[in-house]
Order: sequence, then structure tokens, then C-alpha cells
Amino acid sequence: METTLKSAYKEVGQILNLLGNDYKAKVPSSLLALFEQNVEEKNVSDLYEEIKNKKVSRDALIILSILNAKYWANEEEKQELKAAYDKNEEEYQRKINSYQRKDWLKKERNKEKIEEVSLVVVQENSIWTKIKNFLKNLIPKRK
Repeated sequence: METTLKSAYKEVGQILNLLGNDYKAKVPSSLLALFEQNVEEKNVSDLYEEIKNKKVSRDALIILSILNAKYWANEEEKQELKAAYDKNEEEYQRKINSYQRKDWLKKERNKEKIEEVSLVVVQENSIWTKIKNFLKNLIPKRK
């Protein structure tokens, strides 16, 4: 997960380098430092070709959409984005609720008993049992 997030930060840093100083100036310096921490210095045409030929990761797109909604968009665009995000959330919740109504998710459908099988065989005369018994005998019992 950490490497995925770092690669997303790297992608966002490269895209910010492509967008220019107007966009960078609107992002707080702490976030900008985080994004540019792993970015390799390349010229603009190389960055453009990399992004053009490569699909941008989902994590990078999420970060860019947050930056757009929080720092770059004007008030009208922010309202449109909020409406789009709310619509997406409603659709997502509707899908989840439809899955919850399915029989295959209910536990009562599968009446089979699941047996728990241990892969470790505990022997009474094993070394761990002896150590445990020794420690039990070492510490006096309180009444």
C-alpha cells in the first residue's frame, strides 16, 4: 500500500510540474513538498509523453480530484463537483444495498457446519508443555 501511495504521489508531482506554477501556487507548500519528494527531474516534453502514453493510476486521479475540488475550482465548479460526488455516492450506496438484499450474502442460507482444524499438534510431553508447566510451578498460586 505504501509503495502504491508513493507512486501516486510521484504521478501527482509530475502532473503538477506539467500544469505549471499557477496550479502549484494554489496548493499548500506541505502538500507540494510531499508530492515532489519522489519526483525525478525531467523536462516537460518527457513528462507529457509519459502521462499521455500511460494510464494515470486511480489513486493519483483521486488526489487530483481532491486538489481540484479544494484548491483550483471556483465556487460554481465546486458546487457542480459536490453534486457529482453526491450522485456517485448515492449510486454506490444503492449498489451496496442491493447486494445486501441478496440471499447469497445471508448467513442462514449456508447451514453447513464449519469444522476448525488445527495444524499444530500439541503433545503433552513436548518442550513447550514442559516449559509452561515449569513456569506455572515457579510462580506460587495466590488464594
